[in-house]
Amino acid sequence: MAKKPQRKQAYQPKKSAPASARRKEKSDSLFSTGRDEFIFDRQNFMWMGIGLALVLLGLLAMSGGSMPDPNTWDPDIIYSFRRITLAPILMLAGFVLVIVGIFKKPAADAAVEEENTPSA
Repeated sequence: MAKKPQRKQAYQPKKSAPASARRKEKSDSLFSTGRDEFIFDRQNFMWMGIGLALVLLGLLAMSGGSMPDPNTWDPDIIYSFRRITLAPILMLAGFVLVIVGIFKKPAADAAVEEENTPSA
């Protein structure tokens, strides 16, 4: 007995249940620690801003230095106190203040940490 050819059935996609409405969880951003607050406090930003201003002031103090007369060389203009000593000190102080601003704990976190530490 010969086999009967089977008929191909039309493609029917599987019916799936509608997607459940679920709430998206908040992901931590670069500026928050799981709360709705910034990692840095206002005081941190002030320290970093003052440091950045000192770095820019040091760069400005180091700039310039064209000779008034292109035919003469005056080493006092290029190697002045302002360029060789003052500007690097300003820039170094600015970098230190930026680092202090980054590592300083915000006032709210310091108060919470004091409450959580056991006292003797």
